Amino acid sequence: MKKLKLIISLLILTLILSLNSIGAISEWKNNITGWLYAEAHSWKVDQGLIDKISYYFDSDGYNPNSSEVGTSDIPASKEASGLDYLGQKILDNVSAENPSFDLDYKGDINSAGNAIKDKLDNLKYTNPYEAYNISSYNIQASSLVGSSNIKVRVNCVYKMTAEMEADLDAKARAIVTRIAPDSMSQSKKELAIHDWIVNNTRYDESYKIYDPYNTLIKHTGVCEGYSLLAQKMFTIAGIKSIVVEGTGKGQAHAWNMVYIDNKWRNVDVTWDDPVSSKDILRYDYFNITDSKLSADHTWDTSKYPSAK
Repeated sequence: MKKLKLIISLLILTLILSLNSIGAISEWKNNITGWLYAEAHSWKVDQGLIDKISYYFDSDGYNPNSSEVGTSDIPASKEASGLDYLGQKILDNVSAENPSFDLDYKGDINSAGNAIKDKLDNLKYTNPYEAYNISSYNIQASSLVGSSNIKVRVNCVYKMTAEMEADLDAKARAIVTRIAPDSMSQSKKELAIHDWIVNNTRYDESYKIYDPYNTLIKHTGVCEGYSLLAQKMFTIAGIKSIVVEGTGKGQAHAWNMVYIDNKWRNVDVTWDDPVSSKDILRYDYFNITDSKLSADHTWDTSKYPSAK
């Protein structure tokens, strides 16, 4: 039988916000609520594979079924499907900044591209730090005629190099160790990080700096750089956070949500650092509810936790 190579359109899909992934760093943390697994620099939620073992995480990122590091007790209904495994493979490769990687997909070749795209796009909500490091990507798929076994190649362009990320990691850790030591409570750590970013960063009115590395090094960036740097520093400090994509006063915008004192809150570090000829530090958007934030922000509330 002749081979027929079908190439899915090589459409370059550029993500709206460019975020960053700092290596594939994984570690367990625990507190009085339970065990928490940090994969790369995003808190992992839902069910996934870790070292070829399936784990289940609830909506707060905790594994309530496990009291020890490295154990797993997942209901049968939560076992990984082929698409779950596919998503994990994509995350592994994106976290490692592999420029090209191959995937096996079973199904219709015409749906393979959309399935991969959906998994990549979904990383914005489950692993935003890694997802927003992707500047662009394209997908190629091929198979034998009549076969449901699809070979997929994903080619990615990243905004930051591994060297930049390693340097950012070292510098951010040094700053967090100094301003938010482990002796502090999480709420005080969060405040210290918020204040440090506002006091050491200016909004980039040239709209050129989107990544956290240059935001930190050059002390300037747009909202994406602010929110990514905040998530990086929050995660180092052991504070669970995510990046939210939406609008602020009708313009594309990004900010953070943090999990503090057993509840989610919104933190918009960028808008607490208004553009001015003078240094301004304010707390108008620090740990506020969805109701208050929605006065001038909009976002898909179905995609993110609720801050009531």
